[in-house]
Amino acid sequence: MAKSILSFLFYFLPRRIGLIVLYFVTGLFFSPALGFEIIDPKAHSIHKPGEQLTVRLDLGEVRDIAHTNFYWYAEDEDMLEELAEERLALVATAESQPPFGGMLKIPLEAIGVYRLLAVAELAGTRFQRDTWAIFDEILLNIQPDTELVEIDFETEKPWRFGRAGSAVVYDQVDFLGKIIPLPVVGVFADGVARPIRSHTTGTTYRSSNEEVVTINEDGLLRLVGNGTATITVHNRGIVATLDVEVEVNDEPNEPPVADPGPDQIVAPGTRVQLNALNSYDPEGGSLQYYWSQVRGSRVPLLDPYSAQASFLAPHVPAERLFRFKLRVTDIQGADSLPAYVNVIVRP
Repeated sequence: MAKSILSFLFYFLPRRIGLIVLYFVTGLFFSPALGFEIIDPKAHSIHKPGEQLTVRLDLGEVRDIAHTNFYWYAEDEDMLEELAEERLALVATAESQPPFGGMLKIPLEAIGVYRLLAVAELAGTRFQRDTWAIFDEILLNIQPDTELVEIDFETEKPWRFGRAGSAVVYDQVDFLGKIIPLPVVGVFADGVARPIRSHTTGTTYRSSNEEVVTINEDGLLRLVGNGTATITVHNRGIVATLDVEVEVNDEPNEPPVADPGPDQIVAPGTRVQLNALNSYDPEGGSLQYYWSQVRGSRVPLLDPYSAQASFLAPHVPAERLFRFKLRVTDIQGADSLPAYVNVIVRP
């Protein structure tokens, strides 16, 4: 329809009138991006836990904002599992200084890469609130300037899986190939214990026996075989070790592989399908799926436990990124490492 109107303007109206009407029509059919972005603090800047930041927004052409909510999330935090109220750092209005921004505090326990997410809540009727996502987010590097005193593990020591040489069956069902996040924390000189599992916190890992357990750069420990291994953790010159004892079923099992499909670029209003059908189990078994969201303003995700989850791409003020994480588990209880897919919504 837009093309036919433009053709009419070029061929049947006087040039000056045509240009005037052309300006109106192109604005109607191809409206420019509305803006809305965090301009302060700067993306990827380095800050300290507990630091007070002044947040400023460029609202662009967005109007009818009732207030802006600001949230803190760790870089890979599952937005579908966490309560948004617990991540809320600031509610800002037009009366705030600066407008719709203000002072907010970095969480004391923060360390590594964190997301600062700003979400505008709309008033009035210019936009349909259910179909618009007016937001921006930036990544910040949070690093304590206080000394790391100790590395500790919030678990029993040694950490046992399965029967581990006794008649006691522990409180979790364990299988070869299962993945467990290592519960490692750093105790700092300011008295705060901070989770340091992510590699963005400066932590590195080593397993003494990768035929028993392996561990990736983000502290995801996989049960590979029966026996004992020692996990060595390094951060800021401090070293700690944790013995791991595994005595589970000894049936060999190759872990599954998660494949969330290629990145997508979509238009607002599109029904976006996340496709994990290329995920596989090397033994050919069936899979269980779990999708979660780790970037962008939170969207209602339909069927997150199926191979093909979906959501409705919202209208956005400018190009925006939504990122989703996929994990799969085979019928024998082995887990995949997480895999990621980006969905870019482009107005």
